[in-house]
Amino acid sequence: MNAIAATSAVDIARTQSAVLSKSPSRTSFTSTSSSDKDASTSPTLFEQTGVDIDDAKAINTHSREIAMVDLSPEELDIAQALGDRASESIECVRINRCRMNCETFQLLVDALCKYELPCLHTVDISQNRVGGAQAGAALAKLLTHAPTIRFLSLGWNQLSLVDLKALAATGSGACSIQCLDLRANPLGTSHKLSSKKAKKHVESEDNIWVSALVAVMPNLTHVQMAQATIDDSSLVCLLHALTAKVSCLEYIGLEWLGLGSRLATVRSIMSGLVPADLATPVRSLHLNLAANNLGDGGVKIIAESGAMLTSLTLACNFITERGTGMLAKWLPSSGLLALELSDNYFGDQGITSLLVTDGRRQSAYSPYNQLTSLGLNSCCLTDTSLRMLTDALTYNWAPLASLRILRNNRMSPGAKVAL
Repeated sequence: MNAIAATSAVDIARTQSAVLSKSPSRTSFTSTSSSDKDASTSPTLFEQTGVDIDDAKAINTHSREIAMVDLSPEELDIAQALGDRASESIECVRINRCRMNCETFQLLVDALCKYELPCLHTVDISQNRVGGAQAGAALAKLLTHAPTIRFLSLGWNQLSLVDLKALAATGSGACSIQCLDLRANPLGTSHKLSSKKAKKHVESEDNIWVSALVAVMPNLTHVQMAQATIDDSSLVCLLHALTAKVSCLEYIGLEWLGLGSRLATVRSIMSGLVPADLATPVRSLHLNLAANNLGDGGVKIIAESGAMLTSLTLACNFITERGTGMLAKWLPSSGLLALELSDNYFGDQGITSLLVTDGRRQSAYSPYNQLTSLGLNSCCLTDTSLRMLTDALTYNWAPLASLRILRNNRMSPGAKVAL
């Protein structure tokens, strides 16, 4: 946990800032991400850095945040944390690492709902013990009382999708949530039913209420589920509902879900990204599948799916030169603007497969007119790869605005300068 939590939360904070200052036209998520940031699973969504804990606990009369961090459940007191400040000025409520369970959370929500909170846009209760149907009911009450909430961080708790069922009853479009963090939660387990008919009936009912849950959040742009425990049926049901009902969705984070051993689920996920017809425009969506041990088998499923999206992260997935060759054939029809392949140790052979689609001629570079960002950090590349990349860019292989080749220690400094 500590090793994973060591990564910085700066990327998520930038995302929050970008969404807050967002103009009516949507901004692509890919502009603020890299391989290191993509695989980030930082413990809190909006954690401040460089601030002493004792100072964070002190009440700042000018602060617009209610922050309670590293307290015992008995010390949690909304009235005391608010102090003399006007509740109308509060924009963020942050309760982290307080061992808060669902009963304590319910009491805090009841206390919060006694105040007017017209400016509240962020609620971060990550790293607690919140879970159960009571927690879902408390969340529904809070979101109904403060419909201005746009950033909801529930990571590292004990929540399941069923616990959020109460949100579906609030009505379509009832919430303004744009960023939803569900990382490291036990979101769902498979149904242990004796007959296929009974299982199909349960899955049909799940589809109905999950669709209703997603319909409550029509403004959703970012969903994070890294390290969550979730069964195949629930995962596919949720993702299909998201891609079908939320037109403004920009980012889905599915890191560390072990999808390499669940390739049928990968196929179902990608099927939800296949356009209905060729006239359908490519949706501006970043799908993060980092650290899933997909291998070349997973890449084959992705490349043959017919899916279309603008950004894909496949960092740390044990992809070889065979996988990069499959990606090369898929890229022209994929609609991808950004592709992240960092931490896959395919070496120079992988670059050859990615750049050369005609094995008979080493100069047969295939032009990818749309690709503007390519991540190749820590891929065991040498000067040979750099020369191939230089030649490819000379022949307008792709209009790359960002090429990341850090931590390839076999490259000479002179070759990097030449590129």
